[in-house]
Amino acid sequence: VHHCSSAEEQAPTPPERGLFHIWHLQGSSEQLCPERVLLSRPVVQAALGEHHGLLLTQEGQVYSFGELLWRDLRIPASHPVLEVTLLGEMVVRVAAGGFHCGALSEQGSVYMWGENTAGQCGLTERVSEPCPVSVVDNDVVPPAVIRVVDLACGREHSLALSSQNELWAWGSGCQLGLVISTFPVSRPQKVEHLAGKQVIQVVCGAYHSLALVRSLPPQKYNTHNPPKKRERGQSPHCSVPEREELVTVDDSHYCPLGVELSEVMTDEVYILKQRQITDKYICDPLFDYFSYSGMSGPYSFSPGCLEVRLSQEAEKMGLQGLKSSSLTNLNQKGQTATNRRRSLPGTPTHGSPRRRQPCACKPSSTGQTQAPTLEEAGEGLLSLETEVWSWGRGSEGQLGHGDQLARLQPLCIKSLTGEEVIKVAAGSHHSLALTAQCQVYSWGSNMCGQLGHINSPVTVPQQAKLSDGLRVWDMSAGQSHSLLLADGDCVQPILLYCGQQQEPMSVQSDRSHQSQRSCQSSPQRMGYINSVCSGGQSCALLLDHNIMGFISAIHELASRERHFYCWLSNVKKCLLTPLRNRGETVSLLAASFFVRLSVLIGRHATSLSYFLHNLQVHNVTSIKKSLHPFFTEYSKCREEVMCISWLFSGFMFLLSCPILFFEDSTTIADKDLGTLTLKIKSTIKNLGVIFHSVTIEYQSLQQGCSQYEFLSLSLMRRKKEAETTFLFWKMHSGKNTEVLRLPQRRVVCESTNRSLTLLNAGRFSNHWFILFNDALVHTQFSTHHVYPLTCLWNKWLQSLNQAVDQVLGGGVQSSSPVLTAMSRTASYTFTGEGRFKDAQYTGGWLAGRIHGRGTMKWPDGRIYKGIFKNGLENGYGECIIPNKVLNKPDIYEGHWKDGKIHGFGKYKYASGEVYEGCFCDDQRHGYGMLSSGKLARNSSSVFIGQWVQDRKTGYGVYDDITRGEKYMGLWLDDQRHGSTVVVTQYGLYYEGTFKENKMAGSGLLLSDDDTVFHGEFSEDWTINGKGVLSLTNGDSLEGLFSGEWSTGLKVVGTYTKPTVAEPESKDRKNLMGQYVVPADQRWGCVFDECWSRLGCDAAGRGERATAWENIAVAITTARRHSPDLSRSQSKVLESLEFIPQHGEPVTTTNYDNIRRYLLKACETPLHPLGWLVETLVTVYRMTYVGVGSNRRLLRQAVQEVQAYLTHFYSIVRFLFPGLPDDGGIIPDPPGSPTKSRCNSNAADQGSVVVVSCSSLLLPLLLPRLYPPLFTLYCLQVEQEEAQYWERILRLNKQPDQSLLSFLEVQEVFLLLSQIVSSTKEACFVSAVETLQQISTTFTPSDKLLVIHKTFVELTQEVKPMLDGDFLWCMDDLFPLFLYVVLRARIRNLGAEVSLIEDLMDPNIQHGEMGLMFTTLKACYIQIQHETNT
Repeated sequence: VHHCSSAEEQAPTPPERGLFHIWHLQGSSEQLCPERVLLSRPVVQAALGEHHGLLLTQEGQVYSFGELLWRDLRIPASHPVLEVTLLGEMVVRVAAGGFHCGALSEQGSVYMWGENTAGQCGLTERVSEPCPVSVVDNDVVPPAVIRVVDLACGREHSLALSSQNELWAWGSGCQLGLVISTFPVSRPQKVEHLAGKQVIQVVCGAYHSLALVRSLPPQKYNTHNPPKKRERGQSPHCSVPEREELVTVDDSHYCPLGVELSEVMTDEVYILKQRQITDKYICDPLFDYFSYSGMSGPYSFSPGCLEVRLSQEAEKMGLQGLKSSSLTNLNQKGQTATNRRRSLPGTPTHGSPRRRQPCACKPSSTGQTQAPTLEEAGEGLLSLETEVWSWGRGSEGQLGHGDQLARLQPLCIKSLTGEEVIKVAAGSHHSLALTAQCQVYSWGSNMCGQLGHINSPVTVPQQAKLSDGLRVWDMSAGQSHSLLLADGDCVQPILLYCGQQQEPMSVQSDRSHQSQRSCQSSPQRMGYINSVCSGGQSCALLLDHNIMGFISAIHELASRERHFYCWLSNVKKCLLTPLRNRGETVSLLAASFFVRLSVLIGRHATSLSYFLHNLQVHNVTSIKKSLHPFFTEYSKCREEVMCISWLFSGFMFLLSCPILFFEDSTTIADKDLGTLTLKIKSTIKNLGVIFHSVTIEYQSLQQGCSQYEFLSLSLMRRKKEAETTFLFWKMHSGKNTEVLRLPQRRVVCESTNRSLTLLNAGRFSNHWFILFNDALVHTQFSTHHVYPLTCLWNKWLQSLNQAVDQVLGGGVQSSSPVLTAMSRTASYTFTGEGRFKDAQYTGGWLAGRIHGRGTMKWPDGRIYKGIFKNGLENGYGECIIPNKVLNKPDIYEGHWKDGKIHGFGKYKYASGEVYEGCFCDDQRHGYGMLSSGKLARNSSSVFIGQWVQDRKTGYGVYDDITRGEKYMGLWLDDQRHGSTVVVTQYGLYYEGTFKENKMAGSGLLLSDDDTVFHGEFSEDWTINGKGVLSLTNGDSLEGLFSGEWSTGLKVVGTYTKPTVAEPESKDRKNLMGQYVVPADQRWGCVFDECWSRLGCDAAGRGERATAWENIAVAITTARRHSPDLSRSQSKVLESLEFIPQHGEPVTTTNYDNIRRYLLKACETPLHPLGWLVETLVTVYRMTYVGVGSNRRLLRQAVQEVQAYLTHFYSIVRFLFPGLPDDGGIIPDPPGSPTKSRCNSNAADQGSVVVVSCSSLLLPLLLPRLYPPLFTLYCLQVEQEEAQYWERILRLNKQPDQSLLSFLEVQEVFLLLSQIVSSTKEACFVSAVETLQQISTTFTPSDKLLVIHKTFVELTQEVKPMLDGDFLWCMDDLFPLFLYVVLRARIRNLGAEVSLIEDLMDPNIQHGEMGLMFTTLKACYIQIQHETNT
């Protein structure tokens, strides 16, 4: 049921806020009278379609009126019907299309109803009632529901703006902006062409769309090199620094084809002025009406200008005989003033849910502009750097691109870039854009004069020429008309109309006299329009009564600010530009400050305009909140401009006018600055009249008054300082003082009027002390000594202390002089001896020593940027050190301590070498990696390992890329010395000892064809001494050898050929490994660095609490100094900031918590454990990738992984002392029942869990080490794999029945296979597919789990054909499982089996998992030896 409630039907009480009026532009004169919608609730937004409209009340209820074709109803506008379907939702936005409607809830949900023939309602069926439309992003996993903050509707399409500033569309036509050819689009789809851009408003015409997009921030203003004008054909996606250009830009426009459109013609605008009519006694319940009259003037032409006057509403019979006043409230008659203040109708209160949860909507397409919340405004103020994009049909030029072509995708309107557009509106076939300078640009159809000008062409935006003194701040567009709301010469807004006039001119003339008489009315009789709305052939507006002066104060506040910004824009255009062209140095200094001030006031004026549109839903205290960032920045900019204004010819003195209350520029210079600023207090007090003195709102406004009073005192103080300084320079003019004159410098005191005598001065000495606001000057005869106040630490008189505090603390009364003097930011040039001699420093200071973040520059070109502590580099910093020989600098980025490089960092040498690792006292010490650069092509190499005092000492890996050799062993003083393994790209493998960088002593050499030599070496690859040479066929040669391996050997010895009766020779593999560095002794430097990051001097030597504190500090510091982190990375770091419970005993309950923490810690290198994992992966890949990918290194690689786990587990146990030893057990928590567990990482032994380093840490390491390790396994079993794969291919050629019979499968399973299928490879498909997943896993536990699932699937397939108590026996199981392995065709199955066997948790080797793995291994061996008979 859609009807008003009974209370509304009986006697609706008209509110004093949110009054809605509507009138139609077609029909007879009787129909031209405006209709007043009688609702007892304030209307906060209206939306008009072709023949219908929607109203949104303050309580979130939606009303409809007009021709509701989807319900076959015609509802008069004076009695709208309630949409009861939406009663359960708090609606915050409404939108009306051609013949359909939309609503947006507070939660961001979209509801649509009405005509749906083109899919414009986002549904597939007829929609007569509001139905929800899901806006879902299916490109993410899982799909995410999009929160919508704005909605716009056209005739056959709808657009939605998400909270992420993305655009979604549905319906039909090219106006959707979607690259598709199938219509209708019945589900919302994202407009991908605007992806990555920040859309802030979207509107819909009949068949075109407009979007207001926030552009990239402009470049900083440069007074010496101003930005060039925008060239013809420039990309529409460029940034807009032209907005700050001081050169006047002409009105020429360029279409996308480069055709200049510069014709300027006389323009015309239809003006409707809202004025007051004579007071009337409220006798009859009459509706308001508009009176039309012809006007003469330079802008009048047929169809003529219309002057519209809105009369005061008549009240009900119960109020007969009473007059309305702006300072009285008829609905509150008989109540005291105190009660009125507390319960004024329409006054913002804390009880409104719309105010407690501000709507995040942006400017809407319905003619009503929703003000963004302060949180979204970016520091409380809106941005003016915007672009306008358009797309859809362009037959009338409504797209603004200089042609009449359609656009399938959004395209930027180039001529509006940099114009500071703050709102756009779209009529049926024309478009409007409103700028922050209160100018209106229009383009598109102009058949009825709706563009407000007659300029040609209409295919590009043209500025509407309004009467002087009019400043537009709101607008809307209908089918063939435009409605503008502007400031004039009075506080109340003026209504402007552009479009077709329906009545004859004679009718207007008859009403002219009556209209002129109505202008004599008292201003208190009128309301204040806050927004306008258009649609079809209808116009509407929302207005408020002036409740106790509150509404007028708000409008006056916004109007003054808009006026001031327009004036500042004119000053920038007409005054600064000529001065800049003359080369005025002072003007260049002030220009950048002036532009900053101008932009700031423009943003603030725009924010106030948005605030006016939503007086019913905003708290008044939000004005004070928006002013807070404005006060701070305004004071900075204004003071900088004031410092220079006194050196001009007087023009910059105009900027001394206080904002919000700008007066005529010809008289402002004669006003007192403080007096003008104090006027602001009275206006803000008017806002506080409606609040009780104990409310938060009243106190906030009083605080705002205090801020303006402080600003006034500051202006007066600045003026006095400037006058004193002016007199000082006038009295002491001359060449001696000329060098001391600076525009921003002010005199505080000087020794001629305040006696100051130098101690022990000579009898005839002459000393003059001058204290400026930035320096202390000591003058002796003609010599000046200038001491900047920022670098003065001693104390002089009270004036000196106050001046130092003022220049450092900004003169704020609450600032502490002691703290300010102790800690500051300043620039200084060192003159004494030491490291900083003649160096220039800019940054933080503490008690006379550099401390904090700063930059130090030496005369020789050295530069350090980073953290200082107690006068030395300490913390993270970047240093550039010039290298004069190579003419390139050395660059270091990393940590410092006590003025030296200390900690982890990256050093880029001028020679091209790069070292990344640990330092100690300016030397490479600890773990590090040194790689040769591109310049060293003759000796390209990489070393990774341990350093001691800038030399390679300890275990390390050296990859000689030029020679194709990799050395893995011990070092001493930059020389290879000790146990070593060397592999080459030709397949040679050597293990032995090195002495002084040479192969010396016993060693083992293996060639690629498995020839082995075990003997003495004297040089690299040179044999000299006793040895045994074993050939691949089993023959051996023993004796004395000499010569180089690659060129030939001289042998004196015995050749032995074994006989059949002799036993086999000793396995060659047993010879390998005896000269290798033990795995647990490698990479100790890596683990030492991890212990150091935990705050331990050595392994396990440290405080556990200190270790956790270091972890928390490292994570917090990384989050603070890494702004480019992704959302997932930020969440991981945020979770790692909390120190987990680590001191309590570990049970099965909290064991999983430890595992989850370790998993997150290893995901980021910012955590010490994550850095350890990342570094271990680096050294492992450096060792076993490339030349190191040699099959004979497999055993060492496996042992190295196991050593990693042992060392890693010791660190984890230090952090979590409750963990047991390797292979220990974890009991259940006390009192918990025994539960059966099946965990791939823990063995089940009754009520306890067995934990080992492999089960806990292998899942963290092995996936990252898997590629090089598995490659070694494949190389090791390459021959066996070839035999296995040949059998696999041959046996899989047989069908199922033949293969099962060949494998001697039991008959019962053969019958089962016949029942399943007689085709090839149809038996046991589920088990085969499960086993194939073994190649997609990494850890042995995951691979064993796949094997276990395969057995389960195999059992499930045969179980229906067998008895319920069936149990497998190996005779039945092995042939079937062999069939599954054959059909799975697993490549490199031998490598998989070997990896599982080497790294499997020993606690599960003899259990069920071990038995299943043994079965798989037996199948692999059986397949290798299988013969086809």
